[in-house]
Amino acid sequence: MDTRLHRTAIGRTREVRGPDALELLVARVIVVVVVVIAAGFGSRAKLMVQPLEAITLAWAPQVDARVYFAEHGRWPSAGDSNILGDARKGSHVEDLTLAEGGVITAQVSLGQSLPPGKRDGVSAMGGVQGRLSSRPELMGSAEEPAISFLCGYALPVTGTVGPDAVNRTTLPEKYLPPFCR
Repeated sequence: MDTRLHRTAIGRTREVRGPDALELLVARVIVVVVVVIAAGFGSRAKLMVQPLEAITLAWAPQVDARVYFAEHGRWPSAGDSNILGDARKGSHVEDLTLAEGGVITAQVSLGQSLPPGKRDGVSAMGGVQGRLSSRPELMGSAEEPAISFLCGYALPVTGTVGPDAVNRTTLPEKYLPPFCR
């Protein structure tokens, strides 16, 4: 008597017949759910990354304002073109301005890029618009202050030696990077 077990397949095996309609439907539903979640996350992430352009454009004027303060003992006057330079516009930045107290403010349009070549006075349709400011903070001692710039709604560090500059940020906090909240 043969004690070996034999496997018997009734009908065709999965490898031969392929997926059935229910399996295809489940696979399509999974793909649609993943795409919807990714699209929602991607558009929100895009709005959170766009303010970084304003922070990047403001970096060079911040350095120039620090140097001006170190040389003159005061902040440059509002609108000083030597501090702002030529690079005052970008894909999501309409204008970069210098206010009293060394505050550098970017007029930002999030959600849509500004049209290339037509950025003078043209704002993006739709999306979120507002200002993002970088304000100087004097830290350290009164004899040897260190200058740092605060972004957006960030709170001053304890132990500042200078007066607080005016925060001109109007962008909703949820669109700002964590260090600007």
